[in-house]
Amino acid sequence: MANIIEFDYSSFLINSSNQKWTFSQALKSLIPTFGTIWNASVHDSTSTQERLRLEALQVLSSHINDESNIIRLIRLARIEGISDLKIKLPYTLDDEQILYILDNTHTEISQKNDEFDLLLVHLNEPSLK
Repeated sequence: MANIIEFDYSSFLINSSNQKWTFSQALKSLIPTFGTIWNASVHDSTSTQERLRLEALQVLSSHINDESNIIRLIRLARIEGISDLKIKLPYTLDDEQILYILDNTHTEISQKNDEFDLLLVHLNEPSLK
């Protein structure tokens, strides 16, 4: 059964520009898994979409490139057991950016440009080597 979650990256960029980081937030941005484990107690009644949003606010940074943020978001989604992401973007990613994300994640990616730019990400099961 697919677990499809929407994430508004455009809103994240707007909200993160006003954010001041604490020491633990800086640590979580350097080691995303640390942030997820740190926030594990939030799993009680919080929806998966809200947990992803809260974790992303702790791990993503407007000070690094969008591709790296999207890779971090995909890793967080994988930890949360999410199978598909719909990421609302402020612009369309170019082929080089998509390839960089694909090279660093085990995903299938497509873009949709209707009312806004949407990145559709399917998280494949990691292969065992």
